[in-house]
Amino acid sequence: MRNIYDKKHILACLGMLLCFAIMVSCTEWDEYKKYTKDGEIIYVGKFDTAVVFPGKERVRLWGLLTPDPKIVKCKILWGTTDSVMYDINPTESGNVFDQTFAVTEGTKSFTIYTYDSDGNSSIAVTSTGNSYGARYRNTLYNRKIKSIDYDTDTTTIYWDIIDKMLGPVQMEIRYKAVTGDTVVITPATESVSILKGLQYQTEGFTYRTVFKPLPVKENVVCIDTFCTAYSAKGIPTFVEKELDRSLFKAASLTGDASAQGGSGGVAGMWDGSAQNNYGGANFTDIGSGGSSPQMVTLNLGLKAKLSRITIYPFQEWWGAYYEFSTIHQFEIWGSSAPSSNGTLDASWTLLTSGVLAKPSGQGTGQESAADVAAAQAGFTFDLDSNAPKVKYVRIRCLQNKEGFYKSNSEAFFSVAEVRLYGLLPE
Repeated sequence: MRNIYDKKHILACLGMLLCFAIMVSCTEWDEYKKYTKDGEIIYVGKFDTAVVFPGKERVRLWGLLTPDPKIVKCKILWGTTDSVMYDINPTESGNVFDQTFAVTEGTKSFTIYTYDSDGNSSIAVTSTGNSYGARYRNTLYNRKIKSIDYDTDTTTIYWDIIDKMLGPVQMEIRYKAVTGDTVVITPATESVSILKGLQYQTEGFTYRTVFKPLPVKENVVCIDTFCTAYSAKGIPTFVEKELDRSLFKAASLTGDASAQGGSGGVAGMWDGSAQNNYGGANFTDIGSGGSSPQMVTLNLGLKAKLSRITIYPFQEWWGAYYEFSTIHQFEIWGSSAPSSNGTLDASWTLLTSGVLAKPSGQGTGQESAADVAAAQAGFTFDLDSNAPKVKYVRIRCLQNKEGFYKSNSEAFFSVAEVRLYGLLPE
């Protein structure tokens, strides 16, 4: 009897489970029918790839479509109300989508659907991108000019540094040359522009800077450029100004003495530390002794008609300005294109010669307050006004102070600082 009861119990349980399964299946089917009462769900082929390229108050959407001949339209949505719709013919497009459309400035998220002729849509595909407008444009500025070297045949513009994060591309310079209207384009990575044939005595030039926003994703390059307004440089007026020492560099020509000591090397002559003493100055020691004149050459970085030079004597560690290696008798030479052999031949012009003399006239070991003041102010000498423009300046020491006091030809020398002045455009 026990076995019969157990079998009846098991059969009853199985019947209840079967009824429950049938009820659940019916419920799921009813739910499914609610969503498919008009037919089964049909999905259209979607975008396999979608890339948004930024532009000037617009974007370019490029993508690859899943091969599906049913696709006839594409809808792109962003923001809350903005959208565009395009007709698509996959046979003609080869499953490539490439469209450009207007978008207000800012970073946007784009949602993309494709549709068939019955209005069935694809699964949504999203991609983000940027549009640039007034906010970006207001951060841009025309690249500043550091200096200009005007010459008969060639005018050289030296550009100041520019913020690379703004995406500078190039500078465009327009001017009237002997041969007619001319445009010179210089990449923003360069710091010099060459204008050939500019008649600067009668003509100026205009210039602007072109920018392209930096990619926010690799290879996603902006489709547009942004340009500043043109700035104008008129016919130059020349005034005496100090040359830009940041352009200076050592020329190291044949025959030059090397920097034997000092804390600044040859460049210590133009680093701005003229007023410091031995303990802190960047100064230059030239040569290592001997009776021959010692010399060193500076590349000015541009050609200029020089007017004067100021030499600051080095202060020895014991405080003296007019002792040992300080220049006594010297020459200053200039050249626009020196000979490769380094000799002072016809390619060089003597600009001036002189002596760094104590105002007091006192002997070695004696320096008055006036002597110290003169040394700290620097010794200024006028340069030959009839000399041509030069790009290279040579300081030639004929005798230092030790040689002067000992009546010999010692010509190694030390210099705390030199400054050069010339007629430059205002």
